[in-house]
Amino acid sequence: MDKLKAMAIFVEIAEQGSMSAAARKLGVVNSVVSKNLTELEAWLGRKLVYRSTRNMRLTQDGHKQLEQFREILDRVDELEVYTDEQAIQGIVKITAPIYLGQQLLVPHIPEFHRQFPLVKLHLVLSDDFENMIDEGFDVALRASQMLDSNFISRRLSDASLAVVASPDYVSQYGAPSSPKALTKYHCLVEGALDSPRRWRFKNPQNEQVSVAVDGSIFTNSGTSIKQLCEAGLGLAQLPSFLVEESISSGKLIELLAEYALSNFYLHLLYHQKGTSNLAIKAVVEYFVSQLSGKKY
Repeated sequence: MDKLKAMAIFVEIAEQGSMSAAARKLGVVNSVVSKNLTELEAWLGRKLVYRSTRNMRLTQDGHKQLEQFREILDRVDELEVYTDEQAIQGIVKITAPIYLGQQLLVPHIPEFHRQFPLVKLHLVLSDDFENMIDEGFDVALRASQMLDSNFISRRLSDASLAVVASPDYVSQYGAPSSPKALTKYHCLVEGALDSPRRWRFKNPQNEQVSVAVDGSIFTNSGTSIKQLCEAGLGLAQLPSFLVEESISSGKLIELLAEYALSNFYLHLLYHQKGTSNLAIKAVVEYFVSQLSGKKY
């Protein structure tokens, strides 16, 4: 007799209220449930269930054993999880934009290390879009609308793109009335975004449109663009999570909010090999669980 299996079947009988219901829940035939219960009672030397043609109820011993079996099964589950996590090992190389890595990944790394102490993380923060394969990266955190079909993507959260400028810049040059008016303004171009010289918006029909922009400053760092924008050097289009604090503090003003594109999102990218590599899979599943569904 598989004692743990028999205990689990008895717990299911108690929770479902009948052996037939337990059998349906477990996906086995009634005879399997009945056989395991009979063998469990024989092993314990006591009756656990009163059975009749009309109903079933636990004996006094059955109620006592039910709690003990639940505790035993919970402890076994904990040991299995602990054993599985201890067995996972290897090196996982992760890349992310500097701001996103510092704000979203780094705070969760201590808990990941506690759960998976044998997994070594190599975290490379850069605002360049490195080629994942050429650079040997296993996982990448990205904020964009476009996806690379060569990789598996796990979507984390929706975000939006915000056009911003400093109060001084708006006071001096005014604010654009529509996306098309951006051609008259000095735009700070962030190279870390997809198609950096074409800013994307939605029109009144909720369709996506893009506008060509230009300016004398181009950098691959979203954080640097934000700082230059705060200094009054021009307009910028940046992910909302990057400028939210600056808008709240009054360092920046959001412009063209009614045209803001909201289907910009955070996602984790990983190669097909990540589906069979336990260390990579652990990294992906952990950060998906920590970051999914939150507002950025």
